[in-house]
Amino acid sequence: MMHLHLSFMPRECTGSCAGTGAGLAAHLLWGLAVLFWPLLGALNPISIMAHRMIWTVIFLGAVLAVTRQFPAVRAAFESRRTLLSLFLAAALLGLNWSVYLLAVTTGRIVESSLGYFITPLLNVLMGRLLLGETLSRAQGAAVALAVVGVSASVLAYGHIPWIGLTLAFSFAFYGYVQKTLRMPSAPSLFVQALMLMPLSLLWLGFTEPGFGIVGYGPLRPVLLACTIAFTGLPLLMFGYAARRVTLATIGILQYVSPSISFLLAITVLGESMKPSDMISFPVIWLALVIYTWDALHHLRSFKEKA
Repeated sequence: MMHLHLSFMPRECTGSCAGTGAGLAAHLLWGLAVLFWPLLGALNPISIMAHRMIWTVIFLGAVLAVTRQFPAVRAAFESRRTLLSLFLAAALLGLNWSVYLLAVTTGRIVESSLGYFITPLLNVLMGRLLLGETLSRAQGAAVALAVVGVSASVLAYGHIPWIGLTLAFSFAFYGYVQKTLRMPSAPSLFVQALMLMPLSLLWLGFTEPGFGIVGYGPLRPVLLACTIAFTGLPLLMFGYAARRVTLATIGILQYVSPSISFLLAITVLGESMKPSDMISFPVIWLALVIYTWDALHHLRSFKEKA
């Protein structure tokens, strides 16, 4: 794991406190990103994703150099099984980023928020189906309500909310693959972005004059470099948090970014809730309340036993 000092944390705040702060900061950045991506609206969403990959490689390469973690990267390339897992993770990450950017740049942030609200509940279901984890009654009820909410959306609006479901399933499966990878987060993400970098360069070379940088004024390169703040940096902070807080805390923190995105979409960016959203969102929020209550209950029980 990376050995980075989080300078924004008080000296006396360590362990779970620092982990919670890092996780919260990561989700705050992800939530506020809906205000940033439209600034690059002149670029195709796939081109923005390509630049995210390239700048992530540059940023994480610097991080790995400073923290001396390149041996972990070399070890990954020596294992065929690890490389296959990393390639699958890279494909899921690229899909998630591309669909998310499509949603943000086409005014469908509310639907993307729906997907990220579902993700924690989908993680619980995947833990039961793929890892043999036991579902509590509250977790089972929460998952069932989420299914009802999505089904109600389909019936009320007449089509499957594919953006939200694609985001939910791709990020949930990405988390599952990451969980099976016994590899520090920074080298893992670096290799994933590195795998997608050739395709990113080819895409930009064939579709964007000057790779989308040259000839667009001094602001474009600055904005593209700033994608690090909403890509590599929060992912590193989230990886730091994941090693230091309970799964219950991680699950609750996952509500922060879609909540911010949803509120910004309807208050700042002028999006409105569709009739189907009026049905699906309350049901899914009820599911999240049940899930949060159950997570807090188990967290208190864990602290009492500790």
